[in-house]
Amino acid sequence: MKNKNRNLLDAPSNTELEVLGINAGHMAKQRLISMGIHVEDSLVKYTNSSWGPVLVKNVTLNSAKVAIGKRLAAKIMVGYEET
Repeated sequence: MKNKNRNLLDAPSNTELEVLGINAGHMAKQRLISMGIHVEDSLVKYTNSSWGPVLVKNVTLNSAKVAIGKRLAAKIMVGYEET
């Protein structure tokens, strides 16, 4: 098992992901916080299509699924255990 680090857009679907950081400006970070996505939270990514938003659920907060645009998703750095 290896710990993989990449952005949310490139991460696999249906895998528990840990938010390691957000490489974005102040307003983008505030938008993610208002959606319930914080550093060190655990997320599950539900979609992996080449079009449309990225659908994720915050497992840490047991929140509803939220849709994140691809540009914003590319700025969220996540880590996960690969089997």
